[in-house]
Amino acid sequence: MTRTTARQNLHHTKALTRHMGASLASALLCLCSMSAHADDVMETAHLVVTGGPNAGTYDAQSDKGGCSAGLTGAGSWGNQLSQPKEKDPAKFNSLQLIVPDAKKAASGGKEFFIMFRFGSIMGKNTEYTVETRPAEAKKKGSGTVTVEDKGATGKVSFSVTSAEGYKFEGAIDCKSVMRGG
Repeated sequence: MTRTTARQNLHHTKALTRHMGASLASALLCLCSMSAHADDVMETAHLVVTGGPNAGTYDAQSDKGGCSAGLTGAGSWGNQLSQPKEKDPAKFNSLQLIVPDAKKAASGGKEFFIMFRFGSIMGKNTEYTVETRPAEAKKKGSGTVTVEDKGATGKVSFSVTSAEGYKFEGAIDCKSVMRGG
């Protein structure tokens, strides 16, 4: 190898190293950007409570859980919004929903399970449940749940009254829907 060729190889190696460093930095930037999307909001919920110790207006969102179709039975619709880090007993932190027949609920269904929880999920909390599904022995409360299944996304609106006589109205905006069965 001549002295000129050795110098040219060294020059190309340095240029390649600089280029690879830039490429590596770009790749890392892309990975960081992709991981930021991993925390995207999966769902939002708006809730208005009339009556009782938790009366008020609440908004919540979650980057985990979300809405589902067909996971609790063929044709069903579900929701699992939880904020497990929330410890304040006055804050809305969980909404669970099961609708056995999403198609029937498209025009406002009367058969569903919905639960609202305030405070710590695992510790002291206040829970309100409305259960109207025919297969369940202990029914309590009443109301209407409407499911708008848009395929990859969906919306749910509800107007329910607990056995205690408290009214819960609101909506869930599903940014994605997990499908099964």
